[in-house]
Order: sequence, then structure tokens, then C-alpha cells
Amino acid sequence: MLLSAAALATILSLAPMSRVVAGPPVPSLPTSSGEQEEQILVQIRARQFIPATVTLHAGRKTKLVFENQDAELHAFVPVGLFIGVNLNISGNGAPEFGTEGFKRVIIPSAGRAEIRFVPEQPGTYPFFCDMPGHEMRATIVVEK
Repeated sequence: MLLSAAALATILSLAPMSRVVAGPPVPSLPTSSGEQEEQILVQIRARQFIPATVTLHAGRKTKLVFENQDAELHAFVPVGLFIGVNLNISGNGAPEFGTEGFKRVIIPSAGRAEIRFVPEQPGTYPFFCDMPGHEMRATIVVEK
């Protein structure tokens, strides 16, 4: 079946975007201050989050990256970290949202999820993988 150029353009315009934004668009942070984005890598390997504790800094632009190095699906399910926080998710993971905002992102084998946000509240925030049978837990600590 051949598609006309107009039909193809319509289909492509309906294709999902590779980036999902929760809440209103996140304004760009000024770069004139010289502050760089803090990038944190969490590897998922042998049904573990590595490192088991991640430290972030309140008020600092952050890119939290999850790389799944296992041959199975895993999820990043944060507890409390993103309440009231604007974020941007990219990569090939499948983010899920509920009435209270971001719930989790499912990351395929050899997949990657990147979450850009500014942590606002200092504290200790657990996260886990909620796939059946996975006993994976870790912690994010947000410091002042």
C-alpha cells in the first residue's frame, strides 16, 4: 500500500515524541552563572543499582542517568523525590505518570533513561525496581 505525501505527513505528526515532559515546560537555567549540570550515572547490573547511594545537591541542575546493562527489563521507581518538581525524561525508557506526576520509568535491556530536574528539598529518598521478583533498592540523598 502506497501512502500519499499528505497521509505520510499526518502519520509522522502523530508519532510519539522521544521526550516526555511532566507538568509545564521547564525553563532553561541561565548559563551565564557558569554553573554546570551535575550528571550522575546509575548502572543497573546483576539486579543491582550501582552505586547503591547517590548524592545530589539541592538547587543544582541535575541529569540523573540510568543505564540497564542486564538482559531484562528494570524500573526506576522513586519515592517522594519528584513531588512538585518539573522534570524532563529522555532516552528509550517508558515513563509512566499518574495524577500526582511521575511514577516510574521502565528501562529495557541495554536501555537508558535520562531525567533532568533541579532537586529542591534536601533529604533521603529511596528508589526501587518494582518488576516481579526483583529485590532492587537504592537511595538518593539530596544535600544542601
